[in-house]
Amino acid sequence: MGSITDVMSLVTTLWSMAAAAALTLAVLYGVVWTVDRRNLANLTLCVVAIAMAFVARAEVGMMHSATIAEYGDWARLCYLPVSFALIGQVLFVHLFLGTGRRDLLWTIIGLRLVVLIGNFVTYPTFAWRAIVGLRHARFLGEQVSVAGPVVLRSWHWLSVASCVLIIVFIADAALRRWRQGGAEERRKALVAAGGVGLPLAATMVYAQSVLLGSLPLPLLVTPAFLITIMVMAVELSRGFLLYRQTRQELEELRSELARAGRVTALGQLASALAHELSQPLGAILRNAEAAELHLNRPSPDLAELREIIADIRKDDRRAGDVIEQMRALIKRRTLQMNPLSLNELVQDVISLVHSDAMARHVAIDCIVAAGLPLVSGDRVHLSQVLLNLVINGMDAIQSSPGSARRIVIEVRPREQGRVEVAVTDSGPGVPPEVIAKVFDPFYTTKSGGLGMGLPISRTIIEAHGGRLWVERAPGGRGLTFRFTLFQAAAAFQTQHALQAQGAVS
Repeated sequence: MGSITDVMSLVTTLWSMAAAAALTLAVLYGVVWTVDRRNLANLTLCVVAIAMAFVARAEVGMMHSATIAEYGDWARLCYLPVSFALIGQVLFVHLFLGTGRRDLLWTIIGLRLVVLIGNFVTYPTFAWRAIVGLRHARFLGEQVSVAGPVVLRSWHWLSVASCVLIIVFIADAALRRWRQGGAEERRKALVAAGGVGLPLAATMVYAQSVLLGSLPLPLLVTPAFLITIMVMAVELSRGFLLYRQTRQELEELRSELARAGRVTALGQLASALAHELSQPLGAILRNAEAAELHLNRPSPDLAELREIIADIRKDDRRAGDVIEQMRALIKRRTLQMNPLSLNELVQDVISLVHSDAMARHVAIDCIVAAGLPLVSGDRVHLSQVLLNLVINGMDAIQSSPGSARRIVIEVRPREQGRVEVAVTDSGPGVPPEVIAKVFDPFYTTKSGGLGMGLPISRTIIEAHGGRLWVERAPGGRGLTFRFTLFQAAAAFQTQHALQAQGAVS
């Protein structure tokens, strides 16, 4: 008797382990879905896994039933998780392949809901009119209960038809994905067909054989569901790892494009930057010549020499600052988020474009709200965005009269812990169809432009958790580009949320 008890525990142990594994996956992917709710495939796996755990419990109850009524109650209860598991599998294939027929998808869902509702208004189940008796069969070394014979209802085939349609849906979606060509497309098609469609088809054949009395075995779907959720979990995990790799590659590409954009902007300012450097270098040369003249005198004026040396030191620092700004903008780098003053950043950019603005007869006005809070951002990348917007604005007003060439940079706090920067030009403006395209890659209205400055700028601002957009300037002339950034106090939580979202998208 002791050996029989040990064997009898095998069914319960195995099915309990399967249910525990399913619930573990359900919790894991449920948490992942709560972080990134756009990825509904994680939710479908969670639903299928929870349903499988309940199916496993119902099957153990059926196999250990002592009476026909108890067996019927467990079979009736099993319909609910089975329906959710089947619908979840269909939705997973639809999301995973993206090639399923929507009309067929909704037909399947409708049929399964009809079967599910019918199951709770009929007895013992939707498909069974009556369970005539119980038999016992050996399964995994244990005597388990098996319904037999079972009198089937005429609409039993409606339940079978829904399963057949699921198999057809999966096969059609896999075939359509296969025909798209490419190794990844065909791999996904094989995964959906072999990991979801094939276990379901085998289970349907097995179940019908049991119900028709051809196989003296218990009615089971847990093994097939377990195979399916394992395949789903492996694919979602693989997709997550590939996404992380792709995201890293895109980040490197974004960094390289941003660097190219900065180099392009500096190229446009080449003559102005040369002028910025020539001024302090020329002043240093003149002061050195003056110092040499003083030193050649019999009684050098030491006070005058000290003033000359102070001027040389000041001009040297000025030239060094220009070179350092150029070096920072040219150097390749990733985002380095730190609290920074937008007022200082704006002044740095204005100093860079000052000579070019004077050469073009462009006035640059700066309006910064009093008591402006610090923002969280990367100084170099944000300087690139503002530099690009100012250069674009100066290009846009070249056709305007000299007295009307004006760029206004305005910085002000906004609601929800944000700060807004606006760059407005006094140019003639552009048609609405052009405004709709300005952020499209490689779209440009400049004869020598690449069309990448604004797309790169938008990418940089979005990487900061902000938003960059364009609108007509007040008064109907010119354009206003606006972007928002988070205040340093609110930025940590926002950046943490963005990183968490990116880790599972």
